[in-house]
Amino acid sequence: MGETIEWQECEIDASQGMQIPPVHDNLVTALSIDLERGTLILKTRYQQMNQCEELTVLRFSGVLTHHFNHVMVPSILFDVECQTIPTLLNEWEWLFLKQKNYGWPLSSWKTVSELEQQLSERGLKMYRVRGSCGLDGFVMAEKVEFQMQTLDRENLPGID
Repeated sequence: MGETIEWQECEIDASQGMQIPPVHDNLVTALSIDLERGTLILKTRYQQMNQCEELTVLRFSGVLTHHFNHVMVPSILFDVECQTIPTLLNEWEWLFLKQKNYGWPLSSWKTVSELEQQLSERGLKMYRVRGSCGLDGFVMAEKVEFQMQTLDRENLPGID
């Protein structure tokens, strides 16, 4: 268990969502945010009955901001997609307009088109985290990477 698992870049297809690693039906077990380092971590687990268990950690780096609705147990992922800036701003325009006077996500925009331009200049990617149950929202970040570990159910402590 003391082995180091390398971070690998996620592969996200524009029309089919996250391909590597597969996260559909993964249970979100933990969410952590390091504001000073600009990282957001989603820890997930996928398990089929009487089979091995996959632990997948998604690490978003260079995070400007995020927003999640319905952070609860259970939270089950449907997919993680990479959207265009206009697509994400259109879907969540109500939220940006509501929070604009609080300097979120940036303090210097007056219109949604100005926000779009500023986000584009920063080179950020818009990650849409879709939940089929629970956690659902987005992360604005430079990149997302993953670590994955497969555990054999017979070797898990406390599982008979």
